[in-house]
Amino acid sequence: MYRVAHKGCGEIVFYFDAAGNKYAATGGSLAWRLNNPGLVRCRNLLVRRDGVIGGYGPFAIFSHPKKGHDALAAWLCSKTIHQSSIKTIAKQYQPSDPNAFACQLSLLANVPQDMLIKSLNHQELERLILGIEKLCKYGISGDGTFSLLPKIIAKIENEKNGEDAYLIVGNLVLSKKEAVEWVQNNRLDAAIVHKGNGLVYLRSRPNHCIWNVKMHETESALPEGKIDVLFRSIGERKSGQCIWGFINGINNTRKEALESARRISQIAGGEAVFSMPNDTSWLCIKDGVVCFALKFLGDTPIIEWAAKFFRFLLDLAKKDDAKPPIVIFAHSQGAIIAEHALELLNDSERKQLIIFTFGGGSFISPGKCHSASHNYAGATDFVCQMGSPNLQYLALQKYLGNKNGQSLHEVAYQLGSLDAMLYLDTTNSKAIETYSQQRAMHYEEEFAKISNVTVLDPDPKCRHTFENSCYQGVVKEIVKKYQRR
Repeated sequence: MYRVAHKGCGEIVFYFDAAGNKYAATGGSLAWRLNNPGLVRCRNLLVRRDGVIGGYGPFAIFSHPKKGHDALAAWLCSKTIHQSSIKTIAKQYQPSDPNAFACQLSLLANVPQDMLIKSLNHQELERLILGIEKLCKYGISGDGTFSLLPKIIAKIENEKNGEDAYLIVGNLVLSKKEAVEWVQNNRLDAAIVHKGNGLVYLRSRPNHCIWNVKMHETESALPEGKIDVLFRSIGERKSGQCIWGFINGINNTRKEALESARRISQIAGGEAVFSMPNDTSWLCIKDGVVCFALKFLGDTPIIEWAAKFFRFLLDLAKKDDAKPPIVIFAHSQGAIIAEHALELLNDSERKQLIIFTFGGGSFISPGKCHSASHNYAGATDFVCQMGSPNLQYLALQKYLGNKNGQSLHEVAYQLGSLDAMLYLDTTNSKAIETYSQQRAMHYEEEFAKISNVTVLDPDPKCRHTFENSCYQGVVKEIVKKYQRR
């Protein structure tokens, strides 16, 4: 999941994923912050084979705690250490008082201090590994936090009072002073620049831009706006054709939304596609406010309009003697709008709508509408990670497990085992196995909630747009399946 990591100021560790998003690990133990349960050192050549994404002094930083756990096991089984005893290991971890460390480790692993590593059976070796991790204080403590740092979406220049503000993740506005404090406290992904004249500026990191938005005195509040167009049509309506619908996402102008609808129409051989207006305004600021309101507060006027749009499509299908299916494509914010609008329909209406979401800010749950409905998310699409982080995490684990040839049960058990490593304060192998099995059952139940979610291989350019290659490939497959010729 994470490609690069490095030490920050103090005890903080920064992680970066494939999409360039920045995460901060603070508090907790060093072993936890480094995803390195056994505090394996960088100089160990075996460690460098897989999973190492950075260094923290002499210690390696791993992309996942399982990688660190495996590296510790590989080190213990290496030619040099394999011939050693617990006393030798103790010198690596606590050179100032190896006897005390060896005594503690011997008790935790329930093996003699002078017993050679090569003489341990599988269970004894696993107890030894868990004992080392316990002495390294690996686990989630109350003060440990791992968080995705939000980016600055736009700088808002207020001509009325000259005080700049910053739009954060599309739903929060900070004053310049607050934004600087957030950066200094590792809560915001930006850089502070000090000019020679004493002024302080905020800048984005590479590969991310900040828009400049100028607000005049008469523009101090966002206009509510009025939707006066139910739909826009692209292509030619053909008798008996599938009813194609489209709801665009955030930061799409009228022209861009129609271009996306035109792509669907072209794939469908020029058939009509009905696009619901969801035009951006105020350089995406209003879009962000709407997203925030839908996710955390409640419905906005566009939801009622979306319900009318759905009923219009239902009426088209009803009047057509061929009774064509209704297929709706929803991208990004469009998925959130669709999710809320479904609540305003009755069960019979919902079951007729086949909705496919792409990079959605929400996942439409199984059974919410037609059973064939499905959610698609690019592996590095940040909107899915921000909108549905817990479900997206599970979907990613399922995706990675499938890449590695693992069954869903094996993925669930692996997640359960990681929970055991993090939360159990014991080296009793039976207790660890029982807990791992229980957690695996929990994860299998959670996987049922994302049975209609598929994570796709990411577009090489890591774009969130509806036009990216991984999404367009699926659109072609859907059109081919439902198109009536």
